[in-house]
Amino acid sequence: MANQVILKEITHEAASMAMGKKLKAVLEPFVSRNEEVVVDFESISRFASPFFNNSFSALAIQYGFGAIQKVRLKGISEIGRDTYDSSLENAKLLSENPDYKKEISKIVCSAPKKTEK
Repeated sequence: MANQVILKEITHEAASMAMGKKLKAVLEPFVSRNEEVVVDFESISRFASPFFNNSFSALAIQYGFGAIQKVRLKGISEIGRDTYDSSLENAKLLSENPDYKKEISKIVCSAPKKTEK
């Protein structure tokens, strides 16, 4: 039987960078040992890229995209799945094309900053 992580026992959302890092810390022992693990998203309805970027995508970059395939998602909505897929696709693109990361950084750094009125 696969290991299981009940996300609602860790966080009430799957949107923030902080909660993504928290989940990464929970998943990392399983991923590092190449073990299967199921992440149950039951009762989670808020999703954003920073969460997935700092958990699943960070692990995929660190341990390889094959290793992250041992992590299964359960009870995730279509919006959550789309956000997860997009995050992993972007991470894979950036890891395979380091020049993209430099170009993205240039764009982000040159964007006008919001000023207080």
